[in-house]
Amino acid sequence: MGASAALSLAERGHDVTLFEARGPGHKLGSSHGLSRIVRRAYPDEFYTALMEQAYPLWGELEEKCGERLLHEVGLLYFGCESSPTVCSMLRALGALGVRHSVLGPAECGEAMAGLRVSPNEIGILTPEAGWVDAARAWGVTVRLALDAGVVVRGEASVSVESLEAGFDAVGLAVGPWIRRWVDVPVRVTLQTFAYLDVPERDGPVWIEDGGSILYGFPYDPRAAGMKIGMHLGGQEIDPDEPERVPSAEVLASLQEFCARRLGEPDARVLTAEGCLYTSTANEDFLVGSAGERTWFVSACSGHGFKFGPWSGRLLADFMLGLDSPRLHERFYWEG
Repeated sequence: MGASAALSLAERGHDVTLFEARGPGHKLGSSHGLSRIVRRAYPDEFYTALMEQAYPLWGELEEKCGERLLHEVGLLYFGCESSPTVCSMLRALGALGVRHSVLGPAECGEAMAGLRVSPNEIGILTPEAGWVDAARAWGVTVRLALDAGVVVRGEASVSVESLEAGFDAVGLAVGPWIRRWVDVPVRVTLQTFAYLDVPERDGPVWIEDGGSILYGFPYDPRAAGMKIGMHLGGQEIDPDEPERVPSAEVLASLQEFCARRLGEPDARVLTAEGCLYTSTANEDFLVGSAGERTWFVSACSGHGFKFGPWSGRLLADFMLGLDSPRLHERFYWEG
C-alpha cells in the first residue's frame, strides 16, 4: 500500500521518498508470498460496492507493468443456503448487479473438482475474482515508482516529527506496526496457512462459509500441493517477532477440511508458514491523521491486500488535500 501511494504521488508529478524500514521485499509484514485472493464479492454490500472502484485497479497495474498479476480464475463461496453471510452476499451481488451464479451441490463439485457439498448448501460463483501474485505485485509497484522518480530509503529510526520537518506531507502505511505510530484499536495475530499434498486440480479460488472461514487456491505450478488457510483466530504476536511458528491446531483443521470436503483423509502438510493479520474488531479499515501533515491508512489484513492499489491512491489523495479521512465515516478514526 505504501508503494502504491508513492507511485500514485509520483505519477502526479510530486517528489516522493518511500521509507522501507525493514528493507525492500522483507517477509515480516503481510504482503509477501506467492498468492493473495482478490474478489469483488463480499457478504457486506458496502465492500462489494467499494470493490467497484478497487478491483479494476489491478488491471490498470497490469497494463502499466506489462505483466500478468491477476489470475482471474473466479471465486467459489460455499456454505449453508440459510447462512446470514451467504444470504447477505447474494443480496449485495443482486443489488449491485455483480455477475454471479448460484450453484447446487453437484455443480459445486464440477466447478471445483471433487468438492463435497451437502444438500442444504449452495455455492456462489463470481467470475471477477482470483488470485494475485503478491510478491510480484509489490515488486512491480516499487519498480514503477522508481521509474517515476521515487527515492527509496531504508532508515528505521524516523518519527512523525522528523518526517514532517523534512517533507510537505507524510503518509503512513505501516501494516502491523501501526500502533507504534497511532493509538488505534487493532490486534496483530499470527495466522497459519499450508500447502497440502492434495492431487492437482484446476478451478476457482474458494472460501468455505462458517466459523473458521477456510480458504484456498487452485493448483499453482510454482508450489507443491494446494494452499489452504484459515481466516479467523490466531494468537496475538509482536510484529518484530521473527519466529512465525504455524499453529498445530490450525494445521489439523486444514487436514480435516481435506478429508471432509475433498475426500483426502491422508492429506499431508508439505510446507506451512505463519503470517500476520492486523485487524479491527469488525475488520473495517481505519483512516485518520497522525500529525499536522501526516495521514494514515490501516487497510487491515485478511482483506486489506485486495484493496492495496485503491488504499494507496486514497492515502495519496489525503496527502494532496484532495480527500479527507473525515469524509470516510465508516473508516474514520480520531483517537
